[in-house]
Amino acid sequence: MLVETHCHIVAPDQRKYPRRVARGFLGGWVRDLSAEEMLGFMKQAGIDRAVVVQAYGAYEADNSYLADSVARYPDRFAGVLAIDPNLERAPERIAYWTRERGLHGARLVTLDRPDLALDDPRLRPVWEQIAALQIPLCLMTQFHQLRVLAGLLQRFTTLKVALDHMATPRLSGGPPYAEVQPLFELARFPNCYLKFSTVSIDAAMAGRSSAAEFFRRLVDCFGARQIMWGSNFPATYDRTLDQQVELARAQLAFLPAEDQRWIFGETALSLWPALR
Repeated sequence: MLVETHCHIVAPDQRKYPRRVARGFLGGWVRDLSAEEMLGFMKQAGIDRAVVVQAYGAYEADNSYLADSVARYPDRFAGVLAIDPNLERAPERIAYWTRERGLHGARLVTLDRPDLALDDPRLRPVWEQIAALQIPLCLMTQFHQLRVLAGLLQRFTTLKVALDHMATPRLSGGPPYAEVQPLFELARFPNCYLKFSTVSIDAAMAGRSSAAEFFRRLVDCFGARQIMWGSNFPATYDRTLDQQVELARAQLAFLPAEDQRWIFGETALSLWPALR
């Protein structure tokens, strides 16, 4: 089974689902892509299931369209809500979107919050709520925050954290990837998972790096059961979805079939078993 773990949908109907488009790169990609269109692209690309991540750049933490779409297609989609940037009310909103609206994970975005460290006291109730709900946390954060994340993974041992785009490491320096060491060091935490995307593959093919060299080291370090693929479609739109699948398959074709089975499906299903 092929599972896409990082795609976004945006409702064409802006009256029913009004947008709050973020400034800068977080909102620069926003365009219409209905749940039904996404299913069509998935069929063309041979994708069986998808973890649909709230389009934060389009709606911030209004997860209404995501929740409605997951409710319409529960056999195809799992949904990851965006955490309310108003952190005082975030825990109750996470509980609402999970318990009452049927979403399956939460996502924290700190790229537009340079003042917000992962160990900020304001975030502690958020971490505690997600751990209590027993849902995965997808984290889109700056690479320099990974050392802080290590302490949190040690404190919240039951919380499964998936790093979006692997925190976008710079890979162009190539082997031995000394600059990436803070990422590799997270492999000692069994509750840390990596989501790599087309963005990650492009980074691994830049400069003195190669995708085979980087991903071989990554799998040796973490194991395939803590790694999963997601396209970032349509935020990454320089390729069609089926072309992004082909790219990922081709660049990881050197791995054993069992590793590929986990990376392209089983790891995601272990975090989001509702997709089975």
